Formats: sequence, C-alpha cells, structure tokens
Amino acid sequence: MDPNGAMTAPGSPAKPPDPATVHTCEQLARALKALAGSRGPRDVEIAAGELRPPETLAKQTVSDMFRRGRPSERTLAAFLRICGVSRDRHEAWQAARRRARGESREPDLARLVNLVRAGDAKLRDLGVHDAIDVPGAAGDQPVYVERDTDIDSAGVRALIRNAVDGGQGRLLLLVGESSVGKTRCACAAVQDLLPHWWLLQPADVEQIRHAAANPPAQLVVWLDELQNYLIGAAGLTADLVRSLTGRGMLLIATMRDDFYRAYARQPGPEHSRSYAAEWEVVKKQAATITMPKALSFAERARAAASGDKRLEAGLQIMGYDLFPAIAAAPELTRHAKAADPYARAVLEAVVDAGRLGVRSAMSSDLLRRAAPGYCDARQRAVAPGNWFEAAMAYLTLKLEGAAAVLDPIAPPGTMGGQRGYVIADYLQQTIGQQRRSSKVPASTWHALIEYLTSPEDRERAAAAAVDRLLYSCAEELLLTPTPITQGEAAQWLAELLAKQGRVEDLRVLADAGNVYAGLQLANQRRIEEAIDVLRALADTGSDHAARELADLLSQQGNTQDLRALADTGNNHAARKLADLLISQDRIREAITVLRAPADNGDAAAALQLAKLLAKQGGIEEAIDVLRAPTDTGNAYLSQRLAHLLADLLISQDRIREAITVLRPPADTGDDHATQGLAKLLVEQSRIEDLRALADTGSDHAARELAALLSQQGNTQDLRALADTGNNHAAWELAELLARQGRIEDLRALADTGNNHASRRLAPLLAKQGRIEDLRALADTGNDDAAPWLTGLLAEQGRIEDLRAMADAGSEPAALRLAHLSARQGIEDLRALADTGNDFASRLLAGQLAERGRVEEAIDVLQAAGTGNSPAPRLLAELLAKQGRVEEAITVLANTGNPSAAGELAELLADQGHVEEAIAVMRVPAETTNSYAALRLAELLSRQRRVEDLRALADTGNVHAARELAELLARQGRIEDLRALVLVGTPYAAQTLIRLLADQGSEEADRLRRYGLPLADDDT
Repeated sequence: MDPNGAMTAPGSPAKPPDPATVHTCEQLARALKALAGSRGPRDVEIAAGELRPPETLAKQTVSDMFRRGRPSERTLAAFLRICGVSRDRHEAWQAARRRARGESREPDLARLVNLVRAGDAKLRDLGVHDAIDVPGAAGDQPVYVERDTDIDSAGVRALIRNAVDGGQGRLLLLVGESSVGKTRCACAAVQDLLPHWWLLQPADVEQIRHAAANPPAQLVVWLDELQNYLIGAAGLTADLVRSLTGRGMLLIATMRDDFYRAYARQPGPEHSRSYAAEWEVVKKQAATITMPKALSFAERARAAASGDKRLEAGLQIMGYDLFPAIAAAPELTRHAKAADPYARAVLEAVVDAGRLGVRSAMSSDLLRRAAPGYCDARQRAVAPGNWFEAAMAYLTLKLEGAAAVLDPIAPPGTMGGQRGYVIADYLQQTIGQQRRSSKVPASTWHALIEYLTSPEDRERAAAAAVDRLLYSCAEELLLTPTPITQGEAAQWLAELLAKQGRVEDLRVLADAGNVYAGLQLANQRRIEEAIDVLRALADTGSDHAARELADLLSQQGNTQDLRALADTGNNHAARKLADLLISQDRIREAITVLRAPADNGDAAAALQLAKLLAKQGGIEEAIDVLRAPTDTGNAYLSQRLAHLLADLLISQDRIREAITVLRPPADTGDDHATQGLAKLLVEQSRIEDLRALADTGSDHAARELAALLSQQGNTQDLRALADTGNNHAAWELAELLARQGRIEDLRALADTGNNHASRRLAPLLAKQGRIEDLRALADTGNDDAAPWLTGLLAEQGRIEDLRAMADAGSEPAALRLAHLSARQGIEDLRALADTGNDFASRLLAGQLAERGRVEEAIDVLQAAGTGNSPAPRLLAELLAKQGRVEEAITVLANTGNPSAAGELAELLADQGHVEEAIAVMRVPAETTNSYAALRLAELLSRQRRVEDLRALADTGNVHAARELAELLARQGRIEDLRALVLVGTPYAAQTLIRLLADQGSEEADRLRRYGLPLADDDT
C-alpha cells in the first residue's frame, strides 16, 4: 500500500494502459484488468476498505467491471484510487468510460454559444436581479443568505446531490413569487456543488434540442423563467426533458407561481388552450421546490448576522420582504404610482400585454399604438407632442442603481440598438394582479395584431382572445404577418373557419401549409378536395400531411391510393394499408405490404410484421425481423421491439438469447426489461449475473436475488447482500431467521440496525412468552416490543407491571390499561383518567357522551388537555353540539394540525357560523393550499356569495372562477357572465354559451361560431 492506501504490489505492468485508446466496453474492461495487474476482484474489495477514507466496492461489482467494462462513475473513481492513479489522470479515465458507454459528447461551442463552467457564470447573466446601491456595500450582489431549503433533506441541494450521486438527470423547478430568491438560491446551489460542470443557458428551445443530441459530459441546463421555454408541442416537452435527463443532464428551472398555477392545472376542455404539454413538464417531470414569500425566522437571523450592508438596509424597509426590498421593489412601486397619465398608460399596456401572454420585448411602435386606450378623451386631447418620449424616459429611469420600470433590450448581436422593452418582473406580477379583473382596451389588441412578430407570443395572445370570445382578434393574430400553420393554434383556426363555413378561406389556409385546414375540408364532405390538398402538402415534404393523408385514405377504405402512397416510401401509409387489409382478413397481403418498410428500418412496421408472422406460426421469421436493425428515434418503441423479441425467444426456449436481448434496454433503465431479465436470471440460477444487475441499482434484480438466496436458505450471502444496503436482502434475511426460529441471530441482526429484524424479533419472543427478553428489547427503544410486551402482560393479568410501564411513559401500556379498565366499568375508567391517562379520558368521554352526559364528557376532556391525539377533535365536536362554538374553534386552532382549518370550517358551517368558517379557510386558501382554495370556493358558492367569489377569483383562484361562473349561471345573470368573459375569467366563456343554449337563445350558436365583437375603447 502507498500512504493513501493504494495498492503498489509488484507485478504491475511497466507501462500502464492509456485511457485515450479506449473506445468500447471491451477495451475498457481489458484496460482496467491491466491497471489492476495481478490483483483479482477480492483483492480490490479488501483494498477498497483500507483506503483513507474507505470505499465500498463489492467483489461482484469488480468482477462485473472486469467482465463487461461498464462501471459507474463512482465505481471507477474508487477503483482508480485503489490503483494509485493520480488525481490529474482521473478525468481521462472517466472520459474513456463515457466513450465506452456511448455517453461521451464534446461540447459543440459553435452551437452552444452560452456554454460556461458553472463556477464561472455571472449571477446577473443567470437572471439574478440587480441589488440596490447603499453606502458601504461591497460587490455587485449581497452575500448569499442560506435558505431553509438548502439544509432540508428534501430541499434543492439534497435533490441535486441525489441526482448526481445516482448518475441520473433531473429537472428541478423552483417556484415562487417574483423576487423571493429563487434564482439566487439555485445559482448558489449549482456553483457550490457543481462548479466544474458545464452550464448552458439556452437562447431558445432549438439550442436545448441540440444539447440533447450532442451534450457535453456533466451539463447543467439553466432554465430561468421556465415559462419562456414552454410553448406547447413546439417548446420544451416532456419527451425532450426525458431525453436530456436520460443522458444525465441536470435541468435547473425557476418559474413565477402565477405561471405555475396556470400550467399545473389538470388539462381539460374548459379553456381555449389546455397547456397539456406544459402540464406534462411541470407536473410529471419536475421535482418542485416552493420558495415562500417571506423569510423564516432562521433565515432572517442569518441575514441579520451576515454583516452585509444591503441586507441590513433591506431588513429595515417596512412593508416589504427582504428580497423584493433589495431588488428595489419599494422604489419601483412608488415610481409606478407617481407616473403621469401617459406613463401610466404605457405601463398598463405593457402589463396587459404580459397578461395576454407576450413575453418578448415590446417595441416602441407597439406601446405607442396601445397606450391611448388607457387614457380618457380629455387626457388624449391635451397630450403634449412628446407624451410618448417623456413617458418612456420616466419608465426607463434607473432607481437606486438597481432597476427600472422598463428595461431596453437590444437585438441579438448588436450594440446600442433597441429591439424593445421588458418590464420589471415584480411590477408585472403585482400590477398584473391588480388588473386581473380589468378589460384589455381595443387599442392593445390592435397593437398586438399590428406589431407582434413572435409566433409564440401571437399564439398565446390568440388563446387569451379566445378565452374572451374575441375570435376576430384571435384570427388576425394567427394570420398576421404570416399564418401560423402548426400546432394547437393552427388547429383551432381551421376549426373556426370550418364552423363559420368559410370554405374558400380553408383552401387558402391549407395552401399556406395548414394541414388541419385540409382535414376540415374533409369534415365539410369535400373528401376529394381534402385528399388533393393533403397530397400537395405531402409532396412538399410535410410528414404531418402525409400521415393525415394516409389516415384519411384509410378511413375511406381506399386501398388503391393507400398502396400508391405506400409505394412512394410512406411507411405510415404502409402500416395503415396493412391495418385495412387485416380488417378484411387479407393477412398475406398485409405481410407483403409491411416487409418493405420493415426492411428499410421502420420499427413500427417491424413490430407489426413480427406480430403477424408470430400469429401465423412464423416464429423464427418473426425473430429474424425483430433482430434486424431499426431506427426508431423512440425509446418506447425500441423497448417494445426488445420485449416482443425476448418473449418470442422464450417461447422457443432460447433463454440465453432472450437474456442477451433484454440486457441493453435494462441497462438504459427500461423497468419492464429489467424485471423480465431478473426473472430469467433467476430461472437460470445465474446468481452472479443477477448480483451484477442488482449492483447497477435495479430494484427488481435486488428483490429477485434476495428472494432466491432466501429460498436456498443462504443466510451468509443474504447477510453480505444486506450489508451493502440491499433492503430486500435485509427483509428476506430477517424473515428467514424468524422462520428458522433463530432468535439470537435475529437479535444480533436487530442490534446492527436492521429494522426488519427488530420487527420480527418481538412477536417471536412474545410467542415464547419471554417477558423479560421483551422488556429488555423495549428498553433499547424497539417500538415493536412494547405493544407485544403489554399484550403479554395483559393476558397474564399483570396489571401492576402494566401500570409501572404506563407511569414510565409507555403509551402502549397506557392504552392497554385504559381498555382493561373500560371492561371493568365507567368508575374504574374514571379513576384511571384521574391519574392522567389520556387514553382513559378519551374512552370515558366517549362512554359518557353515548349516555347523553355530554357536559360531563366535555369536562373530562378539558381536564385531560388537548395535545396531538384525537381528543381535540372529539372535544370540539362535543362543544359545537352544545353550542359552545367559540370554545370549539379555540380547541382546534390550537392543535397545529394542517387539516384543522378544513375540519374547523366544516364544523362552523354545519353550525351556521358561515362568516367564521370563511375566515378560517381564507388564510390557507390564499397561500399554496389548493385543497383549501377549492373548499373555500365551494363554501362561498353554497352561500351564494357572489362578490366574495369574485374577489377570490381576482387573486387567481381558478376554483373560485369556476364556482363564480356556475353561480352566475344558476342565477341567470347573463350580463355579469358576459363581463367575466371580457376580462378573461376562466370557465366564463363556456358557461355563458351553455346558459344561452339552455335558454334556447340563438346567440349561443352565434357566439360559438363568431364570438363577441371587439368594442371600441370609447363605447
């Protein structure tokens, strides 16, 4: 051993292997064996434990590394330490490992222009707000204040460590209001934990896609303001996130809570846009960390103790939390309030455009066109000639050296020019909330139609117009300056034209490349015309058109044209033709049709062909089809091919081949393949292969291996496996020892911290009546021993022993005593309750209440206190029944139970104390408690509290918005519903149309087809 514990035994090769020559797993395995010299897996295992600090490297893991050349990053790092490889050579070996596993990617700096090392990234570039300038302040930013989430076991740093240690990518999303420290917290975590990782701040989604295809090793993708990358199917999708994280990339994102609420809503038909793609990302893929608006007491104490001048100044500002204060929020708010009518008009135009979905910089022309709608006729009449220039000078003034209401943004690659302006995030959120129930002036809609150029902004603004039934605005936004022909918006536009019977416009839209317009022609019973349009679009190279054309021909049963389309190389048409032939029982023809696309690598056709061949008895031919290389571009389809091939091989008793087939998808995380592989290895008794699979982190393999060793009664290997942290082995070992009645071995295992052994030991001792052993076990803190001990003492009538345990604080003993006393009668129970036994008090109160002695039951519970037991709820219920509501409120409010508010509100409402119930629910409903928000909205609706519902809906509570719309509909208040529609209240448009239809009004159909007209600002 060298001084660090590394092996230096003779026999090492004179010339060590060069990692630069390694490109495959086989080459890596040979190089690592050469690096180990004469040492075998057992020698390496022993040496790992002798390192300082020690490492854990199981013999089986080393053996698998030598055999397959697929070590994890951590395994290789430990092995290099054992072999005495200098630290400066470790990265070369890790690069070799990545090359061998197909994980190596060199950063393409020509495309990934925003790529830097995380530790070198500048906070301002990453989105951290500028801080106020105060005398004596050092640097551009205050010192970082450790947040509670930094030290939380489920916080942002713990999630990053878990992702990195597990070798798995992850999307972490920090959610909160503007200026609560989301971005700074994420920056500090990444720069502290991963300073040497690459960090990419993508300019657009295309750069993210490029990173997915050609990522450097150890990459953080920085997605500050995640909503800017979520643009439906054209943006960051769940599939793209999975592609990134599947390559080990770490995605760090932030998002304002108002955007999160919109995207996190379960997609449904209530809105013009469901945000289904966005929902899949934020709810299905992201690990979400919520950043509270206010600092905790501990965070404030850390800020106060920092000695930072900016933080000290921020803590002194009344009425604002720390982070908004140091980001100049007070100055921004005062400046905005002091604006003259013209600056205020420009500001509100910017805010309203943001509410409508505009996220790019807004041009001067757009703002000049929109602003007049925010001024009355007199203000417009006396406006000075330079009203706009003066307004922009006022709004772009830097305050406290930190921020301006509006910031100018330059076009890409230019110096000194201005593309437009963006608003301070804090003002967008606060003023946006204030204007939530305000109608957007017509001038703003006209400005967006005339000057908005970003397709994503136009789509979002069009969706907002649809929510307001302003179909004409939505149509112009989607057609100007060039038609949007892809995605959800293009589909809506085609459907609108179809509903309005505008066939000629559908033709024009289809000629512009809108496939949905062609489909709508088919829905208008213009089948031949639709086929011609789709064929023309397909001929231009549109895969979407080609797929839809094949689907339409299939629906028409047109095998002749489908065959002609398939003959052009359209694989989707070939598969559709095969489906049609199969439905006509023309199986042989279907097989013939599928051969060409399958031979050309079409995975879906290969899968379909193999299934047909297998059903026809051609198992061997089906196997050959599945073995042929295919280009899926789809991980799920690749897995299905492997699964079917493995199933067919197994049916032919070709188990070894099936194992070979399942191993690659299992190695890439395919859960189904891993499970199947583990079962096959068990059937083949290939324990070492099963062990190697378990070492990769496969839970299925670990469970199967543990079960197999248990069946064999192999306690030695089970123990060794449990010692590596295999939870299944720990459980199986405890069960095996328990079945064998080996109490002493079970006790020794429990002493090592094996919880399963602890749980199995207590019932075994109880079964044998070994009270003293149980007592000793309970004294060690074993939670399972006390209930078994008290049960045994109760069976033997050893009441005094139970009493002694209860007096010592044993809750199981106290509970046993209470039940024994209850059997003896109410007076014995009362006597026990008088000794302070809470269980006896609850049982006694229950019996008294059942006998109608409610006041006496209340006295018993009040004497016992409340605590965290069910007693407070019982006491509150009894108090409420007696009309003592205030006391009931106090009891439940003092429990600290997070569900107490809901229970209390229900109790109050049932007793007719509606005001109190609403007040109780309002606090959690206005924070992040979605369930409380729903309950409060339902309660207000039941009480017909229209104005309270309206106020709650104005805070962004979608449950209140839905209940408000439904309540107004039940009351037949059409004009009130119409007003809600014009300000974009969720659910209002559909509810209005439904109400009009229920009343038999012709306006319902007119609104469905044409929407509402855009009223002039002066009307």
